[in-house]
Amino acid sequence: MDAYAPIPGKCKWWREKISDEDRLSPRLKPGQYRVECTCFVEGDYWNFTVDELPSECPNFRACRYYIKHT
Repeated sequence: MDAYAPIPGKCKWWREKISDEDRLSPRLKPGQYRVECTCFVEGDYWNFTVDELPSECPNFRACRYYIKHT
């Protein structure tokens, strides 16, 4: 998922990308895959696992550009 695509129900500028390395690992279950998350505008960066992935950007209350994608 290299191209920017808003995720319904999350901030319009939020992006998620599952680690290709994890996806190819036979030792990991899908919930253990690492997910790289970024704010498209602010440039903030987070790492979560699929099971820990938040339902919204962690900084959505303080973001100057927060717009929820429907």
